[in-house]
Amino acid sequence: MNLSKYALIAALLLGSSAAMAEGGAERTKAFWAEFRKSQERVHGEGRKEVAQKKEQVQQQVVKD
Repeated sequence: MNLSKYALIAALLLGSSAAMAEGGAERTKAFWAEFRKSQERVHGEGRKEVAQKKEQVQQQVVKD
C-alpha cells in the first residue's frame, strides 16, 4: 500500500471516532446527575429516619 492510502485510512478512522464521541461529556454529566438523585432517594430517607430515632432517644433520656 502507498503512504497516501495509509494517510486516507488514518483520516477516516480519526474522523469516525470523533463522530462517535460526540455528546459523550453531556451523557456522562447526565448519568452522574441521575445517579446522585437515585442515591439520595435510596439512602436519603434512611438518614432522616436515623436522625429521627436519635431525637426520640434523646427526648426519652431527657424525660427519664
